[in-house]
Amino acid sequence: MERQDGWLLSDLFRALERRHPEGPGSPLDQLLAACQVLTSDVGEASTRAVAARALTAYGALGDGGKRAFFAHITGTYGVDADRVRAAFHGWEGARAAGRAGEEELVRLFDAVEPARQQLLRRMNHAPDATPALVGMRADLRRLMRDHPELRPLDHDFHHLLTSWFNRGFLRMAEITWDSPEELHGHLLRGERVHPMADRDELARRLRPADRRVYAFFHPATGDVPLIFVEVALVRGLPDRIAPLLEPGPALSPAEADTAALYSINNALDGLAGVSFGSFLIKQVIEEVGRHLPHLAQFATLSPVPGFRSWLDAQTGSPGLRALAGELAGAQGPADLPAADVARIRARLIPALARYITAERRADGAPLDPVARFHLGNGATAWRLNWPADGSAHAWRQSYGAMINYRYEPGKLERHHEDFVRRRTVALGGPLRNALPDPDDERGKSPVSPFRTVYQSFAEQAERHPDKVLFELPDGRCVTYRETARTVRRIAARLVADGVTPGDRVAMQVEKSPEAVALYLATLRTGGVFLPLNTAYTGAEMAYFLDDARPRVLVCSPGRSADHADGAPEGLVVETLGARGDGTLLDGAPHGGETLDDDGHRAEVFAASADDPAAILYTSGTTGRSKGAVLTHGNLASNCRTLRESWQFTEADRLIHALPVFHVHGLFVAANLVLTTGASMYYLPGFDTAAVAGLLPRATVLMGVPTFYTRLLRSELLTAESCAAMRLFVSGSAPLLAGDHQAFEARTGHAILERYGMTETGMNTSNPYDGPRKPGTVGPPLPGVQIRVVEAETGRELPDGEIGSVEVRGPNVFTGYWRMPEKTAAEFRADGFFVTGDLGRIDEDGYLCIVGRGKDLVISGGYNIYPKEIEDVLDAHPDVLESAVIGVPHPDFGESVVAVVVPAPGRRPGAEELLAFAARDLARFKHPRAVRFLDALPRNVMGKVQKAELRERYGGLFADADAKIL
Repeated sequence: MERQDGWLLSDLFRALERRHPEGPGSPLDQLLAACQVLTSDVGEASTRAVAARALTAYGALGDGGKRAFFAHITGTYGVDADRVRAAFHGWEGARAAGRAGEEELVRLFDAVEPARQQLLRRMNHAPDATPALVGMRADLRRLMRDHPELRPLDHDFHHLLTSWFNRGFLRMAEITWDSPEELHGHLLRGERVHPMADRDELARRLRPADRRVYAFFHPATGDVPLIFVEVALVRGLPDRIAPLLEPGPALSPAEADTAALYSINNALDGLAGVSFGSFLIKQVIEEVGRHLPHLAQFATLSPVPGFRSWLDAQTGSPGLRALAGELAGAQGPADLPAADVARIRARLIPALARYITAERRADGAPLDPVARFHLGNGATAWRLNWPADGSAHAWRQSYGAMINYRYEPGKLERHHEDFVRRRTVALGGPLRNALPDPDDERGKSPVSPFRTVYQSFAEQAERHPDKVLFELPDGRCVTYRETARTVRRIAARLVADGVTPGDRVAMQVEKSPEAVALYLATLRTGGVFLPLNTAYTGAEMAYFLDDARPRVLVCSPGRSADHADGAPEGLVVETLGARGDGTLLDGAPHGGETLDDDGHRAEVFAASADDPAAILYTSGTTGRSKGAVLTHGNLASNCRTLRESWQFTEADRLIHALPVFHVHGLFVAANLVLTTGASMYYLPGFDTAAVAGLLPRATVLMGVPTFYTRLLRSELLTAESCAAMRLFVSGSAPLLAGDHQAFEARTGHAILERYGMTETGMNTSNPYDGPRKPGTVGPPLPGVQIRVVEAETGRELPDGEIGSVEVRGPNVFTGYWRMPEKTAAEFRADGFFVTGDLGRIDEDGYLCIVGRGKDLVISGGYNIYPKEIEDVLDAHPDVLESAVIGVPHPDFGESVVAVVVPAPGRRPGAEELLAFAARDLARFKHPRAVRFLDALPRNVMGKVQKAELRERYGGLFADADAKIL
């Protein structure tokens, strides 16, 4: 080794002597000589020794020497043009001769690499060289501010450091107040996004229960952290940074619904812009979500560091030039007149949207480095905020603008792939509606303003306030004006109860006009509406309240005491009776204004298409109910499509006999009336005589198949009584072809069948003008895509073949509440939702639903999952096991039958089991019959053969009036 080092050092000193015959020279001379040796042909041991000597010499340099060193290697060790030219001609000649030219292509790639990249790689052979090179790049970046000619060298550093660090070796750890002092010191020094002055500020980031800080480490840098991620647990999406940085009372983590990642720092300046691999943030949200599974969303509040420089450079646009001039005259948002802030915001937000989404580098990636980081990690650009940061640093960077990126666990991989492959920017929330027209000098959005269901209702109420909205069985009429006033009163009450945008408002009340007003008031305040079946038992309600964690529960007056006992902490219980009585309206203001609890006017929440509007629970085969999250865009798109497809107008008069806790009754029937200015005959439920008596005055009836089977039994149903009717709609369950034909023969009207689900609203519909085919649910609605695929492979099947039905469109929900894994499992990579239904597409493009792959029972329009009932029955001491099936029923479409195997030596009675099940199940889930077997039929794999049971008991309800146990 001594001999080898001696040879090595003699080489080094010979190089030095050629430069300085009088002696070894300065550290700069030693460093330059070492570089000359490192770029020659030397062995591994020599490389290590010379690299170590080079780094030692570099450490002795001042700023002048460092700048001279960087300038020397930038100019000396660049690309050899002659070598590139020769390599190119060699590759071109190989191609012309018909050879693959692969060897020549490798030579060409080697030739175009600057020699300084090889030099830096060889420097990295020294012991502990990587941290030293990271520090060297930090020096380069500092000096480069005044010497832009050094940028090519920075590109080489960036390229090589990314290749060294982007290898999946990062380790994440949480930093707490009990972490080592050395780590606290790194955090104090490394936090550059929102710097901390002292340990008191550090304590405010680490000690409160609503704060988390995580660090990432790499083996090459040992215990020195590379990245810090700071998280605040908050309620709602933050739009300003100050509340997250200022001291204040900590929020209980159980009360938070959002994890806000408000500071993401590259702790070492020498690694600025270096990619550490994708999905770093995914690790953070998975860790936070593991400890706090109730959180509804993960989002950032991020700076936009390049926005000001970009805006200041837009001299070719008079509008943007004027905006930049107005902002440049201020030192911060506090310098702007309050009256000008809203006006400036209206011009700045579209400009900021353009910068984030449309302005690109040569490689197609966004100009903004923070945008590149988050979009590359799979985030969705969500909302733009201004003014969001009043600090001098933020004003210099972005005029105080910040952006929320949302991390949606089920979409990260897909968004990452789209960004990497196609540079697609995932957009959502308000940002989608702020996109500017590049041809519009004023920077305004060409997108027509998005209209939520509430906004459409408010417009109708203003257009014809005295028109009747609800006509009740007792003759009372409620106008649009009166309903709008009730909505404002309830909204004020909800705000006083603490409801803020994103909070859930649960409703379990009898049907009334005020119940619809509660729905609209929730949308108005930005709350998320949670309608619950009035038949749910206390045990079922306890699950929903624990899972959804609503801020307010509105229940019937008679059930308030039940819910008050054992209610989740922080839940406000209000009451609402069938005639509008109860606490919800008793304490609400009677004026036309909507006031919050401080007496200030509560503005209408400016919802975007992607903001959540409702959560609807749908049973799961495992027994755990799933909350489908529907957005304002989902609801509005369904309204818009159905209005056009069914030609629904303000002249229509709807018979409304459906429940308002159901998709069909609220989001289809009621929403169509509310958004078109139509009227409805508002019945508490379906009554054959009442509905038949209203037919001569109405134009539309929407119902489930049970409605039509019962109407067919009535002598009141005639062609004459239906003369004014123009549309009969059936859904929520299959309509028997015989009933379809009998109804048309009796009335002259063909029932229009459509297909929808809790998760999607309406997907298909038989045409309004065109053939309505019995046994089908029609073609896809405009904007909706339907396909039938092979379930295992996703391969699309030819028309006529039965397979799994999948749907994609603006009607499809965003996912299941607090179930990211379930959400991911139910969506294909291309965004199609797997419905679980089996179907085929006929020769005319009509969808035919032929069955369900999950044994769902639909009885009277209600979805019933057998597993939930089986779990209840199996808990009975006299039951060994049970299987629950649905069999045809002439009135309900299907009804529930329980097939029970008694425990050894036990003989339970049917009535006893029915009473046992009724204690914990809503009435519509009760089995209508019980049958006993010694053993359930199974296949060779041990799976219960329910098809055999359905065949055996399929005729039980041939007589609808028979009492069967």
